[in-house]
Amino acid sequence: MKRIKMKSFITKLILLTLAIALIGWLVFFVFLQQYYLPVFPYLLAFFFVVTLAVHAYQLKLAKKDLGKFTRSNMLITFLKLILYSVFAVVYIANDKENAFVFVITLFLLYLVFSFIEVSEMSRISRNLKK
Repeated sequence: MKRIKMKSFITKLILLTLAIALIGWLVFFVFLQQYYLPVFPYLLAFFFVVTLAVHAYQLKLAKKDLGKFTRSNMLITFLKLILYSVFAVVYIANDKENAFVFVITLFLLYLVFSFIEVSEMSRISRNLKK
C-alpha cells in the first residue's frame, strides 16, 4: 500500500513539474523574455527533489506512528522553510539584479508545491485514521 501511495504521488509530482515547466516556458519565453531566470529549471528540480524527499519521509513517519507524524510535521515544515530561505539568500547574494523576479518565482513555486504536498498528506492521514 505504501508503494502505491508513493507511486501515485511521484506521478502527480512529475505531472505538476512538467506543467510548471510548460507554464514557465510560456511566461518567460513568450511574454516576459527580459525576466527569464537561467536558474529556473534548477529551481524547479530543487523543489521537485525536496518535495519528494519530504513526502517520502513523512509517509514513512505516518505509517509507523501517526502521533509522531503529527508532532514532527511542524518541525519538517520549518526545516523546509529554512532550506528554501538559504537557497534564496545564496542566489540573491550572487544575482542582486534579478532578486525580485527570483523571489516571486520562488514564492509561487513554494505555494504550488506546498499545496500538492499538504493536500496529499491530508488525504493520507485521513485514510490512516480510519
